Amino acid sequence: MARGESEERWRWFLADPELTEVFAKITRLPDPPPATWRSQQHHRLRLACHFSTLYRNPEYHRRLRDALSEETRRADFVYVDGLMMTQYLDERSAVPMAVDLHDCLSRLYAQGARSERRWRAKLALSLESQQIARWERSLAERFGVIVTNSTVDETALRRLAPKGRIVTIPNGVDCEYFALGQNGHGSHRIVFTGVMNYGPNADAAQYCANEIFPRVQAKIPDAEFWVVGADPSAEVWSLGERNGIHVTGRVDDVRPYIQSAGVCVCPMRYGAGIKNKILAAMAMGKPVVSTSVGLQGIEARPGSDVLQADSPQKFADELASVLTTDDLARRLSENGYRLVRERYSWTAMAESFDRAISAVSTAQRS
Repeated sequence: MARGESEERWRWFLADPELTEVFAKITRLPDPPPATWRSQQHHRLRLACHFSTLYRNPEYHRRLRDALSEETRRADFVYVDGLMMTQYLDERSAVPMAVDLHDCLSRLYAQGARSERRWRAKLALSLESQQIARWERSLAERFGVIVTNSTVDETALRRLAPKGRIVTIPNGVDCEYFALGQNGHGSHRIVFTGVMNYGPNADAAQYCANEIFPRVQAKIPDAEFWVVGADPSAEVWSLGERNGIHVTGRVDDVRPYIQSAGVCVCPMRYGAGIKNKILAAMAMGKPVVSTSVGLQGIEARPGSDVLQADSPQKFADELASVLTTDDLARRLSENGYRLVRERYSWTAMAESFDRAISAVSTAQRS
C-alpha cells in the first residue's frame, strides 16, 4: 500500500514493467482531507510530528488503521517502508513486522536546525527533531527489526532505542542499469542529481551555485553546472538564469546527464543516509567530488576512490583538478567503479535484507 503519492509519481510507479513480478496486489490509499482549525490546534498542542495524522485527521487515521489491520491480519510478515506509515500499524498485531526507516529523521532535522540561521526556522526544526525522536524511540517495542541505510543513522537510533534490533543495509545500485560507458574525460560539465524539493538537495544546489561554481568558472571559464532532478523550488529554478548553470527539472532518464559529466558532485551540507547519486555516478565510471556529509555511510577512500572537500574553495580546487587532469579523473573513475561493483551491488544488499527478515520471522514465531 502507498499513501500520499502525487498523480505523476503514481503513474510513474505503475509504469514500472517489473511491478507485477514483485507485487500481487497494489492499493493506493487516499490522501488525508483538509484539517479543521480545531484539529490543527489539537495537533499543535500535542506537539505531534508534521506528518502525524492522529490529531489533525483523527477519522482518516482510524480508517487507515482499520484498513491496514484487515490486510495485515492475513499476512505472514509485514514490511513497512518509512517512518510515516508506522502510525497506521496496530501495535497489538502478532504478525512479525520490520520497518525500513532508510534514515534517522530526528538526526536529519537536528542537522537542519544547526545549519539554519533564521531563529524561527531553527526553533521549528529543533522541536520537530525532538518530536520525531520520541516516535523513533517507540519503534523498538513494535518492530522485530529496524533497518537503516548507514551506520551513522544506526548509531543515532541505537542511542534512542538501545534495546531495539537495528541493522544497517546500505543502499545498492543496479550496475546493469547504471552501466559503465564512455569516460567523458575532457568534458567541463559538473552534474548534481537528486529530487530537488528535498531540503538537503535544494540547499546543496544553491550552495554549489553560489559559493563553489563561481570559483571554478574563474579557473575554467567554459565550465557548466547542471542541476538534474524533479520538482526544483523557485530558488533552485532561478539558478538556471545564471551563466553556465542549467536546471532541468524532472527528466525521464538521468543516465545521459551523468554520462555527459566530466565530474559528478555531492555538495550536501546536511542530510542522512547513503547518497544514491554517488553510487550511481561511480557505477557509470564518473569521478566524484563530495562533502564529508555526502560520503557518510559509503566506505570510499578520500583521495583514492573519491575527492572530499568541506569548504567552498577546497571544493572548487578539487573540481578544477579533476576537470583538467585526465590521470586524476581516470584513477577516481576506475577506483570508484571497482568499489561499487564489489560492495554496493543490489545482489549483495538483497542477501543482507533476506537474512534480517528471516531472523525476525523465525524468532517471533518460535
